[in-house]
Amino acid sequence: MAEEKMIVDLEKPGAEEHLAEAPKDDIAAWLDQEVDVFDLAAEMLKEEGVHTIFALTAGGCWNIEGHCLKAGIERVHVRTEETATFAADAYGRMTRRPGIAATGPATGICYATAGVAQAYSAQSPMVYIAGESGAMDDDKFQLQGLVRAERLCETIAKFARRVPHPGTFLFQLKRALRTAVTPPTGPCVVAYTYEYIDRSYSIGPRRNFLVHYTPGTWAPKPRASAPDPEDVRKFMEWLVDSKRPAIITGEGVTYDDAQDELREFVALTGIPTHCRRNSRGAISEYDPLNCYGRARGYVMRRCDKGVLLGLRCGGLEWFGYPPFFGTQAAYAQVQVHPDNTVLSLPTEYELIGNIKLTLKLMIECAKDMGITKPPEKWEAWRKEVADKKEEYYRRTIERTEKQRGMKPLHPDLMGRIISEFLHEELDDEYYSIIDGFTAATYYSDWIKVKDQNRILDASDTIGFGHAPGMALGCYAATKGDRPIIAVMGDGAMGACSMDIETCYRWDVPCVFIHHNNNQIVGGGRFFWKDIWPSGNRERDGWYITKNTRYDKMIAEFGLHTEFVETDADVRPALKRAFDYVRDKSKPAFIECFCDEDVLQEIWPTICATWSSGWIPFKELPKEAQELMYKWKDHVPLATKIGARDDWWETLGW
Repeated sequence: MAEEKMIVDLEKPGAEEHLAEAPKDDIAAWLDQEVDVFDLAAEMLKEEGVHTIFALTAGGCWNIEGHCLKAGIERVHVRTEETATFAADAYGRMTRRPGIAATGPATGICYATAGVAQAYSAQSPMVYIAGESGAMDDDKFQLQGLVRAERLCETIAKFARRVPHPGTFLFQLKRALRTAVTPPTGPCVVAYTYEYIDRSYSIGPRRNFLVHYTPGTWAPKPRASAPDPEDVRKFMEWLVDSKRPAIITGEGVTYDDAQDELREFVALTGIPTHCRRNSRGAISEYDPLNCYGRARGYVMRRCDKGVLLGLRCGGLEWFGYPPFFGTQAAYAQVQVHPDNTVLSLPTEYELIGNIKLTLKLMIECAKDMGITKPPEKWEAWRKEVADKKEEYYRRTIERTEKQRGMKPLHPDLMGRIISEFLHEELDDEYYSIIDGFTAATYYSDWIKVKDQNRILDASDTIGFGHAPGMALGCYAATKGDRPIIAVMGDGAMGACSMDIETCYRWDVPCVFIHHNNNQIVGGGRFFWKDIWPSGNRERDGWYITKNTRYDKMIAEFGLHTEFVETDADVRPALKRAFDYVRDKSKPAFIECFCDEDVLQEIWPTICATWSSGWIPFKELPKEAQELMYKWKDHVPLATKIGARDDWWETLGW
């Protein structure tokens, strides 16, 4: 009998499923158990250590919101969606674990993107869970439909994925939780659709929801690696062979929990160090080796070798160009991932790895080189840095003495008084949220920070309205172990101040200080007043209704409130506000009327040419022309290009 022709090979693994052992009875029963996919999602979040999520209820997110509550996960219910994502951003920065935000569909997703973008800029680990309208609604105007989170967030998140079938929802959620904490850290977005409301979709045998995912085997800990020790040795030899070395640190130090190692390395080598972003305070700003504040520019322009340590240079660092960086130095970069390396800097060494592990190698190498204390050859450089730091500080003290007694209050003096109070009354043990344009300039350089992860801000997005949300996230992360101070401008008050009431409901120990200078962006009247068509500044300008007493409105929420107009008012108001916060574990609010003529520091460096460079110079208001003559040497080339040719001719550029 002729042998049958083989037309397919059945002796391959793909054809041998029938040979695999069946699951044991208990496993089979577990896989066949009827479950709700959202219960499983809530269990996953709890396994990841999530104890709080931030949400605004809506049709799309009732499932995830409700099941989290049922599982014992607290849900902070906010007044606007961006507050939820701002809170998740703050939580992620403070804990180095993903902050979780959940909001509903359509315009709710649009609002939520503000906090997602801010987290992406800050490399903050976050997972945003969006409930969006159904896949069957594509190209239709469904109720609360139209907006697709995966498309809206694709450029502002590490990934954004729509999950139309619940079979892979747990896989994508776990992937988001892992990816968010994998360097470079950042937000991930998972969107599920209205189809999940169909119970036949979201309830069924457990096996239906375990596509591409097996639970219980993935610890919530990112992988850490270190650079080649030989590369570290060569880098250290290069660094030691310098005359004026400097270190500048960033978010990577904090996300890799490397403060202790950084302090040991700086103390061992005596290298002046400037700590930025949420690594600010990793070297105490009372330490002479921390070249913080106004001395930072001098140090970066004078050093001959600079080390970027966990700092991804963004717009706030001018992308590695002058004026933030000098042109005289060679650089080395120690980064958590090649994506963070600044390609514009002349870099001679690049080390990629976990910052904590890399610093340990650097310390070991320094000791092997015989370094047991700061080398004497850098003593003159250290003194030069300390002297320059003291010189800048003395000048700011002198100028604020001249501002005493002024009415309205000068924000520079207000910043000094606040910083002195925080040091003397709180011993600098507080968290600080910066949420203002002009307010930021006259606050951030006055305060002194002793430890990392004490400052929360808008990062390079430079948005506003994040203060209430970040206060909520900070409180959830720290459980109120220190009071919070949040400095807000007029824009912040307009955007999200209603969530100060949420802070009251959640007993957030925060003193909100409103820097009221009657405008969203101070400075417009100097440059634009001659182009106002109606002549009404509150309609044509960037102004708001003058001298509004927001403290009276906020008092209705139940907060303790204060109102100040002069420097003599500030410290007593701070004392009463912080006493209330510490005694009652409730927020307080201080309304400060500030001088509306005082400008943010970036007016000469950025805003003047970008906002008004299209206006012929001779048509500028006289005050603006006089300001430009004073500022002409302070305008960087990168922003001069925003001005007309006649500006260049008139100002001698």
